[in-house]
Formats: sequence, structure tokens, C-alpha cells
Amino acid sequence: MFSKHKPTSVPDHTVSSPAQPQRSPGADESHGSGKRPAIIGARTRIEGSVIGDEELIIDGQVTGTVEFKRNRVSIGNTGRVKGDIYAQTLHVAGSVEGRLIVSEKVTVHRSAHIVGTIITPCLALEDGAAFQGNIDMDSENEVLRSAFDGMDSEVATQAVDRDDEVPANVDPEDVPMAETETRREDNA
Repeated sequence: MFSKHKPTSVPDHTVSSPAQPQRSPGADESHGSGKRPAIIGARTRIEGSVIGDEELIIDGQVTGTVEFKRNRVSIGNTGRVKGDIYAQTLHVAGSVEGRLIVSEKVTVHRSAHIVGTIITPCLALEDGAAFQGNIDMDSENEVLRSAFDGMDSEVATQAVDRDDEVPANVDPEDVPMAETETRREDNA
């Protein structure tokens, strides 16, 4: 019943770190599933713009603009970015100095250090994270709208225009419900 010998192959039960959270199914659906993310390694330094149409993991240093508007960007514990970041979703566990302009959600992990401005409709800030700057969670923010204006991505449009009414020719029961998340509402 019990054996003293161990199997030759042991299943890998590792858990991803906060800097590399599990991939959301919706992020890759429009770009072909099964793609591996682009990775800027810990020993890599880039000066200039980084633009792409896939998921990006930054473990190295970037000085310049990071523009992955339809995808997730993750900044690992060793990642450092000095410049503006445009993304659909953003996870920060490293250091950022600049503007974070994100159409859906920013998650700031406890190991993160951010100096700058966060513009996003949804923000999660873990205990212990260091942040100095401004936060704007107005989905009608002009910077957010202009950064993602003209994108034919339905996800970006939904993230910016959450208050739109259902058109008269659409049955409200046919409209999918979004996940419920805490969002700041200005009542002034």
C-alpha cells in the first residue's frame, strides 16, 4: 500500500509570484491563445520606446515609454521603469517613475515603489506598497480617453465608457455582466 520509493517525475506545484499573476483569459482571446509573453530580462536595459501587441513582463530596466495598450504589463520585483506606461492591465511589484495610464485595472503589489500619476478606472493597492503622487480614477479622464481613443478593442471601450446605456435595439438581458470591483465614484 505505501511505497518507500519516490516517483521519478514529481509534478510542479509552484505558485506564480505577485509580479507574474495568472493570465486572464480575456487578455489573449483577441490575440490568439497560447502565446508566451514578451520578457525584458533582469540583466537587460532598454532606452527608448517599447511598443507591442502581446503580454509583457519587465524584470529589467526601461527608460522611455512602454505602450502595450491592449495587453497586460507586469513589472517584476527587479523591474524598473522610468517613463510612461500604457496598458490594458498593469501589475507592479518593482519600481516605476512616471505616468501609469491603464484602461482597466492597476494592481500595486506590496514590494512596489511608484512615484508619479496613476490614471485608471480601477486600482488595487496592497498593504506595504510605496506610492508618492496622484491617482485619478475618473473613467471620463481626458488623458485616459485620448490614450485609448480609436482603439477597436471592445474591452478598452468598455473600460472607458462604463456608464453608457444599452442601445434601444439591444435586449438588456443579452448584455454580459462585468465583474464587480470597487471603483471610486465622484458624487460632487
